Amino acid sequence: MPQIAFSILDLTTKSTWTGADVRALLKLSRTLQPSSIVYRNLNWERARLEVYTDASLGNLEGSKSGSGHIIFLEDGAVKNMIAYSCGKVKRVVKSVFAAELYSLSEGLSEAILMRHFIQEITSRVIPITVWTDSRQVLDAVRTVSSQPRDKKTILELREVQDWIEKEEVEVQWIASKENPADVLTKKGASPEGLLSLLR
Repeated sequence: MPQIAFSILDLTTKSTWTGADVRALLKLSRTLQPSSIVYRNLNWERARLEVYTDASLGNLEGSKSGSGHIIFLEDGAVKNMIAYSCGKVKRVVKSVFAAELYSLSEGLSEAILMRHFIQEITSRVIPITVWTDSRQVLDAVRTVSSQPRDKKTILELREVQDWIEKEEVEVQWIASKENPADVLTKKGASPEGLLSLLR
C-alpha cells in the first residue's frame, strides 16, 4: 500500500513517540482496508517500464531525507504497478538536487534489474522511462557539462548519464502534483493520482 508508505516511514524513523504519534498510528491502522491490486494482461510488443521518483530534503526526524519510487509495467492501455520503495536516503545529501538525483538513481537501478529479468523471460528488451519532478535533475542528466560540487553526487550523476546512453533509458519531467511517487515522500500528499493509476 504505497499510499501510506510515507506515514509508516515517518513514524518508524522517530526515536521517541509522543501521544500524537500513537494517535497517528491508530488512525493509520483504521485506514487500512483489505484491498487487492488487479494485474491485467499486457501487449508485450508495446510493453515498457515507467518509473516515478521523488525525494524530500530534511523532512524526517533528525533532518533526514526521504526517497521513493514506483515502477509500472505498462503498454499504453494497461498499467500494472510491479514495485515501489520508500525509505530514508542512505547517505548525507546537502541539497534537494542531490536527494532527487539519489531517488532517480535508485529507481532506475531497480528498473534496469527488472528489465533484465523480463528480458530473460520474454527475450525482449523493453524501454524504460523515468519521471522526475525536478527540472534541475532533468537538465543535469541531459547535459554532460553540468558539474555538482559533491563527489558522491558527481559519481551518481555520471552513472545515470551512462545508463541513459547505454540502456535505452529516457528521463522525463512530471509536475509534482501529478507525480504518484509524491505520496512516498511527503506528509499529507494526496494519494488520488496513484490510486487512479491502480484502478
